[in-house]
Amino acid sequence: MKSIPRNSSHAVAPGGFPWRQAAIVAAVALAVRVLFWLPASRSLFLQTPVVDASFFDLWARALTEGRVFQDQAFFKPPLAAYLLAALYRLGLDLPGVLALQLGVGIVTSVLTFAIGRLVFTAKVALAGAIAAAALPILPFFEAQLVAEAWTTALAQGSLLLFLLALREREQRPTLKLALAGLLLGLAALGRPNVLIVLPVLGVWLWRQGRAGRRPGWRALVPFVVGCVVAVSPATMHNLRHGEFTLVSANLGVNLLTGHSDQADGVSAIPVGVRWDGLQLEARQRGAATPGAFSALMTRDALRWAVAHPGRELQLLGTKILLLLNAREGRNNINPRWLAEQDGVFVLARWWPGTWLLLPLAVCGLVFLPREPRVDLLRWLIVVQAAAILPFFVAARFRAPLLPLAALFAAAFIAQLPVWRRTDRRRFLVALPAAAALFAVVNVDWCGLGRDRWLAADHFNLALIHSRAFGGRQPDPTLAGQHFRRAVELDPDDVDAHERFGAFLLTRAQPEVERARSLMAAGRMTEAAAARAQAAPVLEEAAGHHARALELYPRSHRSALNLGLCRLWQGELSALGLGPASTSADATVAAAALAYYGLAGEALQTAARIDPTWNDPRQALQDVRRRALALPAVTPAVEAAQNRLRSAGAGGAP
Repeated sequence: MKSIPRNSSHAVAPGGFPWRQAAIVAAVALAVRVLFWLPASRSLFLQTPVVDASFFDLWARALTEGRVFQDQAFFKPPLAAYLLAALYRLGLDLPGVLALQLGVGIVTSVLTFAIGRLVFTAKVALAGAIAAAALPILPFFEAQLVAEAWTTALAQGSLLLFLLALREREQRPTLKLALAGLLLGLAALGRPNVLIVLPVLGVWLWRQGRAGRRPGWRALVPFVVGCVVAVSPATMHNLRHGEFTLVSANLGVNLLTGHSDQADGVSAIPVGVRWDGLQLEARQRGAATPGAFSALMTRDALRWAVAHPGRELQLLGTKILLLLNAREGRNNINPRWLAEQDGVFVLARWWPGTWLLLPLAVCGLVFLPREPRVDLLRWLIVVQAAAILPFFVAARFRAPLLPLAALFAAAFIAQLPVWRRTDRRRFLVALPAAAALFAVVNVDWCGLGRDRWLAADHFNLALIHSRAFGGRQPDPTLAGQHFRRAVELDPDDVDAHERFGAFLLTRAQPEVERARSLMAAGRMTEAAAARAQAAPVLEEAAGHHARALELYPRSHRSALNLGLCRLWQGELSALGLGPASTSADATVAAAALAYYGLAGEALQTAARIDPTWNDPRQALQDVRRRALALPAVTPAVEAAQNRLRSAGAGGAP
């Protein structure tokens, strides 16, 4: 069997690095990023940080201003926040940061080319690096305030230094290995699971030593030392807050995302209703710190996995399909939204992307002959891909593996004519396998192309339009339209219902206050108009909060907000009572009392879910006061008020 053609020395002669070819790779990467940025920069998603990007932006701004963002161990990896803070201090704004990160993506493409030159032939290295440079999903993440642009470049730089250090007669190999470890440690500050490559490198070095090829496993020592030096500031920070956590304490919740009744293999647990519920549950179970929370969630996830073996196997199969699928599992922003709604055509299905790369890359991983450095890259990809499977599979987690995968795709294409001449059996197996993989990869097994997956984008746009950012003023009308579309596309999205309900509640509040003021001033007609305007908004808000509570019964915020809706509905009804009792007042008072009763039930639910929360108890006192203030226009109203008085301050009407 003929081995992969490669540079026999595994090295480029000193001063002989092909800068012209590297410039071609950089030019392709630049062109793709310009084509991406021109339409994408007009998208609100790239003008306003959302989800994780919003978290890192707030964290970075707190660091820039010298404020303490979270006085505890790191929950999320700190690299993105600290880098952003440094860039903000230098005067860069959001577009400047994103442009810089796109430039880092160009550097990553060149690093991929340099790695390819040390492992494969010059032609394969060039073709693979160009393929990586043309992948649109990479600039998609580079243009977000997350760590992927930096961690991918750092990991590629680490691998390049590692390979350079192992060349024969290499000068200062120990220093290069230490620097390689330092870069990997820095990457781990943004993506802790990249540390899974350490045992891969160790085993590979050990096998090299056993085969008589220097150096053996001892070469890992300076690499590990460099890695520890880079990671230690995060570890020391966490120790100062009383927790031994290497980088960050988000392992447990990510595990729970992949192993629970709600797990679907692709969806995260966003900050919102379910996230608040998990935090509350953890505090009630004695896990009040990030490390304790992570440990608790880890135990819960493992217990669930043991108790549901059949479902675990089903989820594993789903995640493998998602890992290989051409559809990009959404995370924070849906690439499909930018492609279809914002005109970012490089993200369109026809552009050379994962739909073309992944089948060829998988075939390269499977069929390319064994050779030490090829094996190293092979196992780095396979092990890091496998490390995603315990959690959930999103495009953001798969993207860092694509530059190396592009090299295997190019090597597979280059080997096909060689096998056709010299290894007919392998050729006849590899070609149909590639065709089968094209079919498998390009089937939307998990329905990621359905419009339901756009609901989260409408939801995020609603949040963007509901608040000011960077000089842009809120647009409540557009916010309401996007909220409404989000719940239409995904009626079971608890966060969409809760946030839409809260948005409507804030919209109704000024009208409730206006109606109250107008009534006190004796302007009855105007007060009636304000009541008529607020009433349907409150009813719609109550419906969404009730639906959120139905979807997630431990949503203490939904219960509180539902109680406030009913309280204000009761107040609006009470404002309709005339100065002198009439027969119509009996109906109005009964309606107000009924709303107060519903408010009391919802607020008591909130208080039961979180007994330490003062807001529901204070609102209950307000409900009781207003119910007792109603005129006793009928014996039924008077009897209800007497029952309320005998029930005490905590009773509901």
